[in-house]
Amino acid sequence: MNTRKLKFSRSFRSDLFFPLFLTVCILGLIFLSVPSGSMFGSEVDWLCQHVVIADYMRKQFLSSGSLVPDYMHLGGGGSFFNISYYGFLRPDVLLSCFLPHISTAVILQIYAIAEILAGTWLLYFWLRRKHIRAFCCFAASFLYGCSGCMFQAHRQIMFVNFLPFLLLTFFAADNLCKSADRRKWLPHFGLTAGFFMILIHSFYFFPACFVSVSLYLYFQLKTHTRSEKYLLWKKYLLSVALSLLLSMVLLFPTALAVLETRKSVRAATFLEILAPNLTMDSILYSPYGCGLSLICLYCLFLSIHRRKTRPFSLILLCLLLFDICYWILNGTLYVRPKCLIPFLPLILWMTALTIEEILLKQIQHSLPLALVCLVPVLIQCLVKKPGYWPFMFLDALFLLLFVLQELYLADKCKPLSALLCSMVLFITPGLLYLSTSQTEQFPSLKDSSSFTATEINTLCPDSDSRMDILSRPMTSTNYVYTGTQKKSSVYSSVSSYRYSQLFYDILKMPVSIRNRVALNADANPFQEYLMGVRYIQTNTGKIPIGYRILAEKNGQVLAENDQVLPLAYGSTALISEESFDQLSYPENLDTIVSRTIVSNPEKETSYTSQMKSCTLPSDLFRQNAPSTEKTDKKKLPFTVKDQVLLLFFHVEHQGAQDVSITINGIRNCLSGADAPYPNGNTEFTYLLSSPEAFDTLRIKYSAGDYKLSNIRAYLLPVSAIHNPGVVPFHSSDLGDSAGNVLLKGSLNMDQDGYFVTSFVWADGYTAFVDGEKVTPECVNKSFLGFPIKKGAHEITVEFHAPGKTAGCVISLLAFIYLLFCGCLVIRRASSTGSL
Repeated sequence: MNTRKLKFSRSFRSDLFFPLFLTVCILGLIFLSVPSGSMFGSEVDWLCQHVVIADYMRKQFLSSGSLVPDYMHLGGGGSFFNISYYGFLRPDVLLSCFLPHISTAVILQIYAIAEILAGTWLLYFWLRRKHIRAFCCFAASFLYGCSGCMFQAHRQIMFVNFLPFLLLTFFAADNLCKSADRRKWLPHFGLTAGFFMILIHSFYFFPACFVSVSLYLYFQLKTHTRSEKYLLWKKYLLSVALSLLLSMVLLFPTALAVLETRKSVRAATFLEILAPNLTMDSILYSPYGCGLSLICLYCLFLSIHRRKTRPFSLILLCLLLFDICYWILNGTLYVRPKCLIPFLPLILWMTALTIEEILLKQIQHSLPLALVCLVPVLIQCLVKKPGYWPFMFLDALFLLLFVLQELYLADKCKPLSALLCSMVLFITPGLLYLSTSQTEQFPSLKDSSSFTATEINTLCPDSDSRMDILSRPMTSTNYVYTGTQKKSSVYSSVSSYRYSQLFYDILKMPVSIRNRVALNADANPFQEYLMGVRYIQTNTGKIPIGYRILAEKNGQVLAENDQVLPLAYGSTALISEESFDQLSYPENLDTIVSRTIVSNPEKETSYTSQMKSCTLPSDLFRQNAPSTEKTDKKKLPFTVKDQVLLLFFHVEHQGAQDVSITINGIRNCLSGADAPYPNGNTEFTYLLSSPEAFDTLRIKYSAGDYKLSNIRAYLLPVSAIHNPGVVPFHSSDLGDSAGNVLLKGSLNMDQDGYFVTSFVWADGYTAFVDGEKVTPECVNKSFLGFPIKKGAHEITVEFHAPGKTAGCVISLLAFIYLLFCGCLVIRRASSTGSL
């Protein structure tokens, strides 16, 4: 066998062995990180958002027959593109639509693990194409597979699910540099496909991915002539633009939905934006950054010594070091290093190159640089105090020993050098991966739902009413039993700011978690009446007044209240928005459920609040919060029967940790100073009621340094939660003609008034009265409505997601152009015989 064949044989064996060994290693780490009987997911974001929203998308598809519907019934209703951030066009979500008998959670887990493996393989072969030695490619790929950001594969999956497609885009960028095609109007199909897949997986990270690929391409084209650079940059930008146009079916309506919202984010200070990130958590350890170990930072420093890679490495280092880079790549929302995850392949490329040169003795170790690398570790341990700090110190120790040994003992003790090299490259990264995973709350494989979809359909037959789940608020906020189920709760990064203000600022729903992004259902008779929540699923002992038990199972009850408002009705009991805004809390609370708030009614119906102040014992609440969690049981000086007890007080807290107080199962939380999405919930409000009389409060205090003040209490008879001017709306069966039609039916008004719904106000509604189009208005501070005259009327309400039609047309035109270009390429290739 000649030398060339021998080298090819060895290369082939290496490229077969190392990817297989990588698969075994990564699967082994995943197996060790997930506790027995648990899913590869998180109790927090993965289960309560990604899984249940993907499951909702599937059920919506099965009930409507449309992959791109206009309307959703979560959170009181709104554009379906409010939840498009979670990727309803992703392959795993689309696959789940066609495999309805397989759990959505199972499909998402398999897809996430497959993506991790695919990413390691793609990185390995991408680096091998650059003629880097197989062992160095294997080391870099292993560092990729056990990087801290892979923690997000079972939490915030859109932080990493685009990475395999980003790596494919790097392959395409390499091919573009070698392309001999001189047609400026012809896109590079690989780049277009890669960026398109990035966009449908995680469009939030697209800007950082674009910068990452553009940076890589800029340095790859250094050796090309000026004319070649000009041509290839035009083809590159055309390819990226085409991927954006193909994605407009998703991006355009989503952008319009986002513009309707407002998000509460802790604004970065000027000092924070300009300061350097001395912790270097952008590259080191953190699951909200690249999450690599010290060897990668050390190799990045060493690559600056290499003249050929110095400019590229300096740019990477600046991106990792300066907060202003995070701020810009995060769209000026906040200063968080998660936006640098798209630069992970480039960092590992520099790592593989440097490791190769170290092993070949082409580059000298540097003890000063190794000592500089220890500084961020010390700062992280002092400032952030992560739970896995012992492994961080172990990582620093092994790196330091590796450098010292290579500098002073390399020729004398090669086995020690190999051992320390393996420790730095494989052992400590693996240990760090496992220790980071131990901070996760993995959900159980056992199904915790108490009722089946069949039971719900049997016990709750009225599909024109809402059903909320009060138990397990985090995991059940977005969960639906069927695709037609309507809910008042939603947990999405995009939701109506009007509804959020009504939900928390007027109806005073308890803020049970550290942000106000999630609109979690909880016991509140005013909200349930106004939103038409006829059915609830809740814990035994936490049933609001007015509900009767339909069924009980495994500590959960299904209850019904048929006296709540319908989803649509006529109203003659009106109050102007100006008059309502002059009312103070809590007098406005029973007013909003007794009258319909409109902008300019012809005739107002007066109402006097029935809220009555009551006196509480001075020692009912602890004025100084305990240093540890504590539970009290306090007796009220009166009995609450057929009434709603309203308690509220001010909470003063400046600490970094969240604090909470739970009363009779209702929890209020105030987020700490460091929360990225602070809830600002300094007024804790509790609306306590029960079908049975009660005179005792069960109060649970969290630990923390906080004080309570301005404690007040009110009582309201439950009979006051009633709107006397309701005129029934008789809904028609929509049948197969439903489509975009939300409501269709008849209404007979005995006097002029308003047609009122509890569909959350948004752009996109169209209303018809007796076949004539009318202009919708925002009523009750957040809902769709419009004036209606006395007499019998036929009413139809439709919703068309703004931008959906335009987005579909743009995507279709882009696809036709791409298809046309593909046909020309195939025709030319076949004519030249190169097909």
